Amino acid sequence: MHRQLTFREACARLRIPEQRLRDAVKYGEVPCRKQGDDVVFDADSLDAWGSRRILSLRQRDLLPEHLAATRQDVKVPAEDIVLPHLLKAEYVDLDFRAKTRAGVIRDLVDRAAELELLYDPGDLLAQLEERESLASTALPGGIALPHPHHQDPYLITEPFMLLARTRKPIWFGAPDDAPTDLFCLICCGENIRHLHVLARLCMMIRETDFLGAIRAAATSEEAVEAAFAAERAVLATLR
Repeated sequence: MHRQLTFREACARLRIPEQRLRDAVKYGEVPCRKQGDDVVFDADSLDAWGSRRILSLRQRDLLPEHLAATRQDVKVPAEDIVLPHLLKAEYVDLDFRAKTRAGVIRDLVDRAAELELLYDPGDLLAQLEERESLASTALPGGIALPHPHHQDPYLITEPFMLLARTRKPIWFGAPDDAPTDLFCLICCGENIRHLHVLARLCMMIRETDFLGAIRAAATSEEAVEAAFAAERAVLATLR
């Protein structure tokens, strides 16, 4: 049975002001239902909406979202480094051979299974396909951030991020209809950390040369260091 959230619980889970959520309810943007005089939310549906919301934020709206996510996790935002806990050199594939949208998802799952990061590869595959069916996780600039539709700690053996660079860009449904050649599979296992990592990556993409550095990387180690450098650059702006 899915967990039901009150209005205040939903605000806390998404880290957004009450008025912002009231507006989303008013205009039918967020999944919810009436229970008497109250509005209630299904936790899983709310989590999925929260992810889609971050990916669609304009640049001017992303900074406060990122700050809110960071401050919820740590007291000193500039000391909060998340990528080293998720990304390793063996999690990087700079010669990813998938040629289709479906192939990307399948091959990312296969790679995670090879690394023994999954309890049930079939479950993750279904979750990724469900998430992409709602709206593509591809962003302008040629990168996509696929992630499970629901954050479930029993889906993965540990939190991780896989980074893949395809030989040739493929169509993945980006809003600018441009092809995608970089993919970050994000599996955090719990919602607050997932939204935190998602906001962090979006800041890196928009505020640093993260994408260019990954495209220029000759080795997996170079790609990892480029990712870590981009995160440090973003954190420097929070000091």
